[in-house]
Amino acid sequence: MTAIIDYKAGNLTSVKLAFAAIGEDAVLTSAPETVRRADRVVFPGVGAARSAMENLRRMGLEAAVREAAATKPFLGICLGMQILFEHSEEDGGVDLLGILPGRVRRFPETAGCKVPQIGWNQVNGGTDYYFVHSYYAEKGEATVGVTDYAGVEFTSAVAKGGLLACQFHPEKSGRAGLALLKSWLAGERPFAISPAGGGLTRRVIPCLDVRQGRVTKGVKFKNNIDLGDPVEMAVGYSDGGADELVFYDITASAERRPIDIGMVASVAKAIRIPFAVGGGISSVADMERVILAGAEKVSVNSLAVRNPQIIADGAAAFGRQCVVLGMDPVKSANPACPSGYEVTTRGFREFTGMDAVEWAKRAADLGAGEIVVNSVDADGTRAGFELDITRMIADAVGVPVVASGGAGRPEHLVTVFREARADAAIVAGMIHTGEYTITDIKRVMSASGVPTRMSY
Repeated sequence: MTAIIDYKAGNLTSVKLAFAAIGEDAVLTSAPETVRRADRVVFPGVGAARSAMENLRRMGLEAAVREAAATKPFLGICLGMQILFEHSEEDGGVDLLGILPGRVRRFPETAGCKVPQIGWNQVNGGTDYYFVHSYYAEKGEATVGVTDYAGVEFTSAVAKGGLLACQFHPEKSGRAGLALLKSWLAGERPFAISPAGGGLTRRVIPCLDVRQGRVTKGVKFKNNIDLGDPVEMAVGYSDGGADELVFYDITASAERRPIDIGMVASVAKAIRIPFAVGGGISSVADMERVILAGAEKVSVNSLAVRNPQIIADGAAAFGRQCVVLGMDPVKSANPACPSGYEVTTRGFREFTGMDAVEWAKRAADLGAGEIVVNSVDADGTRAGFELDITRMIADAVGVPVVASGGAGRPEHLVTVFREARADAAIVAGMIHTGEYTITDIKRVMSASGVPTRMSY
């Protein structure tokens, strides 16, 4: 029996579904005795170290985790790797399990080092895996995998006896991640230490606007046409090399109804890459339902404008890497908006009087882990991204920025990465029509010198 420990610190649905995809019926459990009876133990985790340690102790799981790590095949994932070390800088300093020697530190916020690190990076200069984290473990005697992020070389995998742990998310790393899980089940050691190499790649993210259970696309949120089934399209884009996906229930906020959780669960079952969901989120409880259904990230837009505290509350509950601020800026002569761009809400139906750059900075300070800048002026035009506002926000905040609205040719992505310093770019119409594939886009990016994940 393979037991996945549920200590209220992670997207367990994704981990369980990944094992199911390779034929392993893993069991979710919060019971210490079940952990002790298991043949193999998986210790996943996202969120904050302090609350995770408190949960382990409150639920009586700490001793069972220590025993499992010492006596049987044991796999730690992301926060589940960090907790194995002695101490973390997070939350002012947290003592961890101390199973492995060493400390966990926060990435420095520099011009080239957005925090959290979100995206695909290489382990030992080889395979790309999906990372999303703000803290990293120093290299030590148990290190078997190393990764470079903006000049910081950190431990991305450790091994000691029957213990293997990784900073990245194999359950969301496509075929490479599933191969790693298979090798762990087979008792194999998947890493041999070598120079870090590689680096974080720029992400290409298909956007699927969903209305009444169907993908739709328009221009500046108008004249939408039906494009197909969201799950079928998600599978196609995942298999075709998408780095992530994003789904927007585009009428949920305007219609004041909850998001379609059934669709979220169906997508989670079908794909093994990360995806975010937005639209119809009205509370932290809604965020939790989306995450429990299998999404990695929740995007808030209109709700965050009405209630900015939702960003802080969501980050505290699930970790800032799970909270995405979506914004719809439009060029504006409003004197209250010195950047020249005003935030709109409810699908461009309402003007807020808020300056787009100032709102982005405030959201990042509140705990948003990523900001999507969807230009209303460029949306659906396929004439290129709105570079000015994307660049202004990318330069103003220390978190990753995603450009959205206006992609029509692969060269548009090269330009927004180079000139606007975006960390990722959303595409829609140019691929939905079949004019370009994800691979077409990535070949142009790679040939232009943009760091690109080409193996999938």
